[in-house]
Amino acid sequence: MCAVCGIVDFEAPVDPGPLAAMCAVLRHRGPDDHASWHDRHAALGFQRLSIVDVRHGAQPTADESGSIRALLNGEIYNHKALRRSLAARGHRFRSDSDAEVVPHLYEEYGDGFVEHLDGDFGIAIWDALRRRLTLARDRVGVKPLFYHLRGTRLTFASEIKGIFASGACTPDIDPQGLSDCLFYGHTIAPGTFWRDVRDLEPGTVLTADRDGIRARRYFRVFEREDPDAPLLTGHAAIEAFDERFTAAVAKRVPDEVAAGIALSGGLDSSAIAAVAARRCDAPLTTLSVRLSGAIHDETEMSRLVARSLGVPNVEAETTGARVCELLPKSMWHFESPFWYGGVASPFLDLTALARDQGLKVAMSGDGSDELLAGYDFYRLMRLSSRLTDLRLDALRPLVWRQATKWIGAPSGIDRHLVEISSRSRSDAERYGQMPPWVYLWSALSGTARPAVLADLPEPSALPRPPEHSTLHRQMHFEFHTRLPHWVLPISDRLGMAHGLEVRVPFLDRDVLDVCAELHPRMLLRLGTEKYVLKRAMADLLPKRIVRRRKKPFMTPIAPWYLSGPGAQLAADHLSRAAARRYGLFDPAATERIWRTAVDRPGTWDGVTAEWAAMAILCTHLVVDQFSGDRFTADAITGAHA
Repeated sequence: MCAVCGIVDFEAPVDPGPLAAMCAVLRHRGPDDHASWHDRHAALGFQRLSIVDVRHGAQPTADESGSIRALLNGEIYNHKALRRSLAARGHRFRSDSDAEVVPHLYEEYGDGFVEHLDGDFGIAIWDALRRRLTLARDRVGVKPLFYHLRGTRLTFASEIKGIFASGACTPDIDPQGLSDCLFYGHTIAPGTFWRDVRDLEPGTVLTADRDGIRARRYFRVFEREDPDAPLLTGHAAIEAFDERFTAAVAKRVPDEVAAGIALSGGLDSSAIAAVAARRCDAPLTTLSVRLSGAIHDETEMSRLVARSLGVPNVEAETTGARVCELLPKSMWHFESPFWYGGVASPFLDLTALARDQGLKVAMSGDGSDELLAGYDFYRLMRLSSRLTDLRLDALRPLVWRQATKWIGAPSGIDRHLVEISSRSRSDAERYGQMPPWVYLWSALSGTARPAVLADLPEPSALPRPPEHSTLHRQMHFEFHTRLPHWVLPISDRLGMAHGLEVRVPFLDRDVLDVCAELHPRMLLRLGTEKYVLKRAMADLLPKRIVRRRKKPFMTPIAPWYLSGPGAQLAADHLSRAAARRYGLFDPAATERIWRTAVDRPGTWDGVTAEWAAMAILCTHLVVDQFSGDRFTADAITGAHA
């Protein structure tokens, strides 16, 4: 919930004037109320989405003395237990807000306060006596937090546009950010698409004072408390996961405001709806997107789930013309190019529908595929590993050709898989096998990157994974790439665009911990992905839902965004004239990529051209959204406020 922002200077006095513009440009995240506070060296701003202690939960909150001020974006799910413990230690509270436990925890534990939190959060704490700022982000990056440092002045906000609105810096493209977007398909923290703006990494607490800034990573996914203990298998694994997942859903059902569930008809969101309805006695309204005329539409499945659970299901219908209309607005909220930004645009209509229904909270199935090995590529990697074990490497091209055909991949991808495997030995050695998404990212980079006019640095390096199973090491890769920089921003940014908080039970603290203890065969077993989840949900959902293959939520690219209803959008951003106007990509190469995407559907060359065309299109749209006078006072209080 909410938006936080602020300016601190560890030497010079701070003018609180820019807070008004910062809060205004973030108002969509917290439309219910706003507040600000300042002293000589700090100015803090807050836009509130009222969910916990609706009447009295204003922020910033403070300790008893008022010397410690805290801002919270998100929710602390164990705040009641923390409150009782802190009260027993003599702390006094003015409200029942979850945010109010934060300054008191900081009093007790310093920057170690973050280890006591069960929640999704971006937190800022100003310690006036020490003249120290502490920023903290939840374990996996459900809630965003960005900052800019120049000299002794640090500016922070829940979204980058809040930093720009402060006047601390201007929207200048960072070559490293562009390089990452054209390889990974998105930026990589702590970098962003914008020069000198930093993305606080998930699971990190940062402290800043007159001596500089220091960052500490307090959580690393899949790291086990006792690495030598046996991993969980069989019924013990299923029961342990089921118990934690049920509790994760239950704690995310709010007490004071209405909530719903974003239901795709896939296993993940269906599992949340089933647990809420049948185990938590909370039959929440489900909301689904209907893709009119698209082969990717899953309306039949979402309706089946809603009927089986006896819950109301509300649908938002979208069309190719509508998603093209929404794409520029999506880029305004994302603040960075996605190679497939259009996949998310329909979610804007879904979140608008949720607010029209009076909802302030919705749950989604985000994180399940990354946590439970849900992607088809994991099965391909397992098959590849078996071929190596059996010394049948010579069969790999034939097997991959048949396997990729079975999963519906475009013709020609098998040759790319073999090529990348043969020339990326370092990644294969580091992760035990090639991380699956490298195959797709290398294809995007190979098509889009040569069209860039300037020399770009190499893509950002990723941290070394923990010594765990090969499958867990590859999943660790996901937690540092797609999950915090693509999957979760879709839910957060497009939910908060309409003042809707999207909660993600699969990324609950206790679910993360138990999944680190699961044996790999409880995730991927005999070709069945997300095995532990399917076993846990077997008695709650229709067999058709539990047994169906994963079907990613997608919208058609070339038929919607690059031709047909999107023909004018594409012409405005992918033609030679458009490329010359932006000056980032070679005009002839840009137009050639666009034409290949439209003219060669279903082929590997056509698909990679689609990705590259969308990457270039979204890059140009982001530049449009953040150029000119977008951050003048009039603009901030106008269309985007």
